[in-house]
Amino acid sequence: MFLKNVERILSQLTPDDVVLDIGAWAAPFNRANYVVDINPYENRGVFGSYGPSKEYFSKDTWIVHDLSSCKPLPFKDKQFDFVICSHTLEDIRDPIKLCAEIARVGKRGYIEVPSRAAESTLGLEGKTYTGYLHHRWLIELKGSELIFRAKPHLLHSNWKFCLPRWYAKKITEEQKILVFFWQDSFQAKEVIVISPPLMAQEFEQFVRNAGVYPEWYYRADELRPRKIAKRILLKYPALRKMVEKAIGCNLPLVQDKLEFWKNIKEIELR
Repeated sequence: MFLKNVERILSQLTPDDVVLDIGAWAAPFNRANYVVDINPYENRGVFGSYGPSKEYFSKDTWIVHDLSSCKPLPFKDKQFDFVICSHTLEDIRDPIKLCAEIARVGKRGYIEVPSRAAESTLGLEGKTYTGYLHHRWLIELKGSELIFRAKPHLLHSNWKFCLPRWYAKKITEEQKILVFFWQDSFQAKEVIVISPPLMAQEFEQFVRNAGVYPEWYYRADELRPRKIAKRILLKYPALRKMVEKAIGCNLPLVQDKLEFWKNIKEIELR
């Protein structure tokens, strides 16, 4: 949990507030009266804890529960005055379901996840992949809605789709996270993109918006001989047929189906 927000959370709580911490086994928020996690109470806190030194929860209020299951959280509607879910949603199989449960059992709360910039940075944790090895999702916030995109292998495949290794040394701790204080309720959705060119376009645009590469990088990339050859063969079908006849096989150019894939829209699941 981002340390600056620990005090902010504590300042919003009254002595009578009942607090739930979700997915807190590694580093519980000690002011929580209840904790939910798949791991047991006995070996909690492998990475320490947050908040006051006193633990407000106990073994009896530590609920072992699979957060990726379809089972609802074992609590009543709006049972908790404040619900904390820090660095959990990016790990689980169905964060949309858990978000709905968080909004159901809580009156207000705090969510913290890795930022999309962090998950898109090459070398942040390992030299050959972006972000964190075990995370499933790229997460963004628009208004009061959390947006989840599955983290695909495509992200590691091309410099245009990820932030460079040098950015891992530049990015601040605050930029590595997305924080969301919510009140009353909030929404969450998964965006599924099955169109390869649209997925590539979306990832490239995210990196372009970050401004980490100069524009001439992109112009130089378009001048590569292979790309020039593809554009020529697509523009002149007769020439393409001659080349295919000469080499004795068809040339698989992804752009052949580009117009088809451009019409395959995103799917939004709530």
